[in-house]
Amino acid sequence: MDTLVKGIASRESILLIGLIDTVAAEKARAIHDTYPTASAALGRVMSAAVLLASMLKENQKVMVQVTGDGPLREVVAESDWLLRVRGYVRRPHIYVGLKKGKLDVGRGVGKGFFNVVKDLGLARPYRGTVPLQTGEIAMDLTYYLTVSEQIPSAVSLGVYVDPDNSVRASGGFMIQALPGSKDETIEYLENRLKEVPPVSSMILDGLSGEEILSRAAGRSFDVIEKRKIIYHCSCSKERFLDSIAALGQDEIKSLIKNKKGLNAKCEFCKARYVISQEELHSILDKAPESPSPPREDA
Repeated sequence: MDTLVKGIASRESILLIGLIDTVAAEKARAIHDTYPTASAALGRVMSAAVLLASMLKENQKVMVQVTGDGPLREVVAESDWLLRVRGYVRRPHIYVGLKKGKLDVGRGVGKGFFNVVKDLGLARPYRGTVPLQTGEIAMDLTYYLTVSEQIPSAVSLGVYVDPDNSVRASGGFMIQALPGSKDETIEYLENRLKEVPPVSSMILDGLSGEEILSRAAGRSFDVIEKRKIIYHCSCSKERFLDSIAALGQDEIKSLIKNKKGLNAKCEFCKARYVISQEELHSILDKAPESPSPPREDA
């Protein structure tokens, strides 16, 4: 079972979050038929989304989008306050080989941006964007947290893909300095990752989430939360109809004119929905009027 564990080392004011999400990563691989580099990138971005989601409040959700000039082009993952996660990669059939014995995710991603969108139930979502530092995802998430959210952090993510192309291990951990932390704590965070084994190897060795955090922290801590992670897609025909209605009446009328209806596909789970002309007509009156084009002064 995929799990997330959260703990606190109170003396040093350190928050620790560890996760094992092998089942979710393997389900995503199977859905999207990803090759090894794409599998590793997708698994890491999904893990990043879950780590961020573990800090959300009720009914909130987060999306992590990694865009680059590498062959993968785009990797997207969403997770919510219940730790339900889903994801996709724009070009799933990518394998670019190894670098120092590990899948070269950075080469697959290339140069680009690390984007975070949080739906916090406000009028507008929170958006944060930073340039990719390595494309390996963990360091990019660390940089985002430090620069965009001003939270000193150490992040490690890992995905192990078997020779048969299945995901055998996926997970990660995040260590954060809580408000009021001393300078020594922040320095500790910066150096801690040099002493910790790769997350994927710890999972392959059978370590639990608590044991991974113990290795990561290097000191005692109190477990304050343990939760289940699941791969879940919330798509439905009704959601697609709502999205079409938001396009406006002119766009819907254009769709009706083709007299063939509409075939829609969910990027996250590959589910397909057939939207008939009758259904397009049914949402036409509910749709907002399309804005008039701006007029130029004579």
